[in-house]
Amino acid sequence: MMLEQSIENLEKSYLSSLYVISHSNDTVKAYKTGINRFRNFLRDNYQIDELKLLEYLKNEQLEIYSLLTEFVIYLDSKSLSPSSIKSNITSIKGYLRHLGVKINSDDLKQVKLPKLVKTREIPIDKAIILRLLRNAKPKLQLAILMATCTGMRVGELACLRISDIDFTSNPTKVFIRAETTKTRQSRECFLTTEATNALKDYIKRFHKWSEGTPDPKVLGTYIFGSFLRDREGFSRDSAIQMLQVQLMELIKSIPDLNIKNENGRASIHFHAFRKYFRTTVGNICGRDFAEAIIGHGFYMDTYYQLSEEKKKG
Repeated sequence: MMLEQSIENLEKSYLSSLYVISHSNDTVKAYKTGINRFRNFLRDNYQIDELKLLEYLKNEQLEIYSLLTEFVIYLDSKSLSPSSIKSNITSIKGYLRHLGVKINSDDLKQVKLPKLVKTREIPIDKAIILRLLRNAKPKLQLAILMATCTGMRVGELACLRISDIDFTSNPTKVFIRAETTKTRQSRECFLTTEATNALKDYIKRFHKWSEGTPDPKVLGTYIFGSFLRDREGFSRDSAIQMLQVQLMELIKSIPDLNIKNENGRASIHFHAFRKYFRTTVGNICGRDFAEAIIGHGFYMDTYYQLSEEKKKG
């Protein structure tokens, strides 16, 4: 029965089952990348596809754990990072099980992975943030300001609608919808007065918003969406990419801010703003509160046990 199905349908059903669990397009993309790399490995080393692999495993022409060890070596030869290799093995383990291959978790331990290397990152500070804000265009300026004062992920920022903002609250409350978060848990965070005023100015200028407007079309507007795409249908990936590209271009335009971490990657990025917020709040309010307010699932119960006044700080 399995052999009668096409590779395309097998992959589609597997990725669909992942989406049902996570509702995350990013997760699906990551697993698809792992499948494609495994497919290339099978083609380059054995000139077979997944369906032929099932025959080889059934006839004991190949042994699954030895094969996965070879796959690790193959990925390492492509200069993939240890974290990428681990992610690819995770995706292939699930895919092979979906194809009917029995993989024992204890036996899988014999497949050794490269050790994760922790490199030093250059932390950003208030001076860097202020410099970025002075040089950024309005959309990016607002995104940086909101990211550094809320700790939101860039994907959460990109999916914010005007209706998610409660300007009647003091301080201004931001409701982060569960479907936009990595943990699939909704939460609230709060804006500083400076961020509130910047947000109001931006949506008045670019989204025709006004205080107390009841217009559902205006309230349903994605704050960081492309104006053209908003008319045709919002694209989360496009909104994220636009913010990331704008930040990258800004950094490149200011040579002494175009600094790299030990691993060669840029030290200024949206996740760095999240880390800045986590560190700042953690130093003042403690680790648990900081982890909870940025949406780390393990700490969310701590956050929701706090009163509204304590959340506002």
